[in-house]
Amino acid sequence: MRHGIKTLLLIFTLSILVGCSRVFAPSSTGKLYTIAFYNTQNLFDTLDDPNKADDAFTPAGSMKWDQAKYNRKIEKLAGAIAPIGGGNGPAVIGLTEVENALVLQDLIKSPALRKHRYAYIHFESGDEQGLDLALLYKSKDFKVEKQLSIKVDYPGNFTGKDILQVNGKLQGKPLTVFVNHWPARATTRRGQQDYSRLRAAAATLRKEINAIQASNPDANIIVMGDFDAEPKTAVMEKVLQATGRPNPYYKEELFNTFYMHYVNGLGSYYSRGDFKMLDQILVSKSLIGGTELEFVRGSAKIHDAEELKFLYGKYKNTPLPTFSGNTYFGGASDHFPVFIKVRKVRK
Repeated sequence: MRHGIKTLLLIFTLSILVGCSRVFAPSSTGKLYTIAFYNTQNLFDTLDDPNKADDAFTPAGSMKWDQAKYNRKIEKLAGAIAPIGGGNGPAVIGLTEVENALVLQDLIKSPALRKHRYAYIHFESGDEQGLDLALLYKSKDFKVEKQLSIKVDYPGNFTGKDILQVNGKLQGKPLTVFVNHWPARATTRRGQQDYSRLRAAAATLRKEINAIQASNPDANIIVMGDFDAEPKTAVMEKVLQATGRPNPYYKEELFNTFYMHYVNGLGSYYSRGDFKMLDQILVSKSLIGGTELEFVRGSAKIHDAEELKFLYGKYKNTPLPTFSGNTYFGGASDHFPVFIKVRKVRK
């Protein structure tokens, strides 16, 4: 439980934001573009892939994952994505826990998303579960120029998800997007949390960001993902250098647009009686009062629409999952999507 320190964190963060209020001058007018992230919770197809740990998600598996359940999953996810940010669908949305290109094709062709004409980027990774990262984007808004999958050298024999990097132009302005899903923390023999896998992912990502900023200090960068670590943890603030201060003096840092959500006890994932702010979107300081693209202040939101939640009982207002353990609930995901808005700066 983090609420015992919530007041101190709030006072500290507000003092920083007040001191940097000049940074958040009113944004210029112009069309808004939604940038989002969503952990889809085990978006497997129904086919048995001998190269993946997907046996449970087959008709004969422990989840009894048949075509009807798969179709409902696609429908629920599409229905969750379509209204994010106001009803016109995100311009760009990073996804995690997708099995393959087939499920992405089914998703973007679903009735709720078909009209948006999403394209997708996906790489098969060595993840032990057989689940990958992906990026959906509207090609009329975002023009892809480069895409690559970045390997993370995790400690021991562990194999996790790669980091997805996509370079392109949003409405003609350069933008680099990183999509992440860091592995769950390990537990030591003494029962302590082991962050070594997360540190490996954070260090790998930070190295890539450093290289971009060394070449262009004003590069527009957005980092999104399920980090399995909340904003105030050392792996986020020290290793990745993602903080809650927008002050441009600390130009190499990323600004965590969901820092205040964490301080206020909000979260995208519910576990053991508490919301956790695991899904976050971070922006480079060049996007705060930027000259090309700008993060719209106050736009960071958790998309917790009624249809994505338990509406009654013990878990009221928490994400309605597809499964909890082996119990089928038929919801979209055990995570809420998160999003921000950006706009092109008018000169």
